Amino acid sequence: MPEWVSFFGLLGSITAASLFFPQVYTAWRTKKTHDLSWLMIVIGMSNGFFWVIYGLFKTEPDPFIYVTNAFLFTATAMLAFLKKRYG
Repeated sequence: MPEWVSFFGLLGSITAASLFFPQVYTAWRTKKTHDLSWLMIVIGMSNGFFWVIYGLFKTEPDPFIYVTNAFLFTATAMLAFLKKRYG
């Protein structure tokens, strides 16, 4: 695989991993989570979990998949915590 392709994979991983962190920050700062959907949080956590398992157990483990989605899972778990606490 050409090196430039890995660069785009890295950029995609960084942007995907950061997807929910602005919402986590806003929820933490404002202490308002009423408008957050529990279904979105559950789907986000499930998505992250399933991709981490897939990335780890592929024939050749893929850190672009499991590291990115571990961050995604963490962010949605933080949203679940904040939703439970402030929602």
